[in-house]
Amino acid sequence: MQVVLVLLLIVLSVGALVLVYMRLGFSVNRVFARTPLSTVATAEPGVCRLAGRAVALGAAPVSEASGRAYVARRLAIVPSSDGSDGTHRFGQAVDFLVDDGSGIALVKGAGGRVSVSQDYEAPVTTLDKVPWVDVLLRSGGYYNGSPTTCRIRLYEGVVEDGAQVGVRGQVEAPDDEARALGASVVIRGTASDPVMIRAERREPAAS
Repeated sequence: MQVVLVLLLIVLSVGALVLVYMRLGFSVNRVFARTPLSTVATAEPGVCRLAGRAVALGAAPVSEASGRAYVARRLAIVPSSDGSDGTHRFGQAVDFLVDDGSGIALVKGAGGRVSVSQDYEAPVTTLDKVPWVDVLLRSGGYYNGSPTTCRIRLYEGVVEDGAQVGVRGQVEAPDDEARALGASVVIRGTASDPVMIRAERREPAAS
């Protein structure tokens, strides 16, 4: 009887986790699919999805791993000492513009959720050689007491300045900063619904 109760508890716990996962929308692509595509010119207050060309605000940050400038990136970091310590994923983004041809939107990217193919694999190293990785891992709750022996595998994907990008978030009227940048709307996230950013395929030119 106790075994049955334990198994039932496990099943219920897993089911609850799956439900939370779905409700929080951890799949960026799934959330994008549920949100109709709009344009900057037709965007109204509320949740909106846009697609266009990413335009950096000034000098874009440069990846410590690949040396590429980006407006958003996705990292997968795999630390291991005696065995695998799991994969730790991080999305990072800065404020940038999206130009879709109908107008310009200012995207408040900080704290956003990022989806992009990880097309770069860094050479394997140890944690003491990549202190910026140590900082990221600690921010996510991971700590390793032997950085000289903790091997690090790292994979990265970026949305570069000028790349096609999709964004989803709350539409707001432009503030002074946005107007100064030529943007007619602002896209940002909320505490419960962060802005989402993903790389989009560039459509081939018509022949």
